[in-house]
Amino acid sequence: MPPPLNAFYDDDCFCMFFGDGSSQNSNTPVTTLDVASHEMSHGVTAATAGLNYSGESGGLNEATSDIFGTMVEFYAGNTGDPGDYYIGEKLNMSGGFMRRMDNPAADGNSLSCWTSGAGSVDVHYSSGIGNHFFYLAAEGTGAKTIGGRSHNGTTCNNDTFSGIGKDKAAAVWYRALSTYMTSTTNYAGARTATLQAAADLYGANSQERYLVSKAWAAVSVGTALPDPGTPTPSPSTPTPSPTDPTPSPTTPPSGNALTNGSFEQGTSGWTQSDNIITNSSLQAAGDGSWYAWMMGYGTDAVESLSQSNIAVPSTGTPKLTFWLKTTTQESGSTAYDTLKVNVNGSTLATYSNANASSGYVQKTVDLSAYKGQTVKLEFAGTEDTYLSTIFLVDQIAIG
Repeated sequence: MPPPLNAFYDDDCFCMFFGDGSSQNSNTPVTTLDVASHEMSHGVTAATAGLNYSGESGGLNEATSDIFGTMVEFYAGNTGDPGDYYIGEKLNMSGGFMRRMDNPAADGNSLSCWTSGAGSVDVHYSSGIGNHFFYLAAEGTGAKTIGGRSHNGTTCNNDTFSGIGKDKAAAVWYRALSTYMTSTTNYAGARTATLQAAADLYGANSQERYLVSKAWAAVSVGTALPDPGTPTPSPSTPTPSPTDPTPSPTTPPSGNALTNGSFEQGTSGWTQSDNIITNSSLQAAGDGSWYAWMMGYGTDAVESLSQSNIAVPSTGTPKLTFWLKTTTQESGSTAYDTLKVNVNGSTLATYSNANASSGYVQKTVDLSAYKGQTVKLEFAGTEDTYLSTIFLVDQIAIG
């Protein structure tokens, strides 16, 4: 049997044992939801990567159980034990918790940052590196309140960034665990595995993969990848000198002008992933009666609105302009829900719940890098698990 203040999973019998508490925690049984889920998750690890229970792989084993135990707590939605990134916070421990994923070192023993000696630390303490990574990947940096408890996503390299949301982070971790990790995977290997998993799930040039790399760098494992959201500008065309021959007239790009930018012809010219283009009276159009209503679900969701074969002018300084109204239930400056402007698959601008506005605001995006080209324009919305953000788009033009 386990000590009174412990619990464990036994792979020999596929069973779990739980202590009944002691005077140190008011004799509270060690059976809270996150702890029970933690022990069950050891069985998941045994059935997938089979991470050895020693060295850095042992820390990853323990971190995996904390990650999935935490996700079960969020999924349960129990108002008496709301989801947070504290482990064992309901066990009446003198410090108020057993471990903290946002700040592992707060318990006085766990590692928040990787060091070369991480493999010689008790696996319950070296797990802090993986826990800290997961918290930052999910929630990003900065102070916030989650489940009624204070969290603070500090980093080992003083970086700041937003998270990808806990559901995406958990999906990345599970795919890495079940597809790419092995029994001897260490933290460097876990970084490689999660980056590949993020590429599988969200794309090799996705913000999700980039932010996963940022989270690893923030716990001193590897370096961050280049930001795929910053397109490489096209080389500028040199100004002809007086001795240069007179340039030939510029050939207009093939393709069409952007059509139905105010949506007054309904869906004509546009491809939408859902019923985005609407004349619903629940929101106001920027002008006329029709507009694009993106997101606002208050749960994990993605949407896209696109138009292809658009001819970008070959003279002057071509720009995309549109009017955007953003309303949100979120608070603070962290970007939980986003609307990206993509041209030929590259993100040129990103707007978020942090850009909330009381009315429509005109936005301008430089298209000089695509001068004279035929392009696909896409508005791509992403919303995380909790609280809604609505992006209203109208009066889109390229010229």
